[in-house]
Amino acid sequence: IVNFTDEGHIITKNPLLSPYVIKITKMWRKLGAWFWLATQNIDDLPSAAAPMLNMIEWWICLNMPPDEVEKITTFRKLTPAQKSLMLSARKESGKYTEGVVLSKSMEVLFRAVPPSLLLALAMTEPEEKKQR
Repeated sequence: IVNFTDEGHIITKNPLLSPYVIKITKMWRKLGAWFWLATQNIDDLPSAAAPMLNMIEWWICLNMPPDEVEKITTFRKLTPAQKSLMLSARKESGKYTEGVVLSKSMEVLFRAVPPSLLLALAMTEPEEKKQR
């Protein structure tokens, strides 16, 4: 079972929900269920979420600037090769986005190329909306 939460910082910032999310994450791991949390900026996550971030087994990171790669090192030890892999991810607006998967069993660079209709619908930046 995978529970995927987009814009996860919204629930982790809530002082009533954050401790609950951390406890449920620990419990679910023992039961074979996984809590996947997505956010666009690691700075959006409060310091109270640190125990949960320290437990993450799978990091799926889309291309990011060097300062964000460094911020990840506060929650996960990264080798120079892993940092280099993360910094090598690219994005070609309107075409593809690259990212990195880091886990105990794999370290891979991937490229996401969405179908053109989905790509058009996902374009939410003001200049992209104007282009549509």
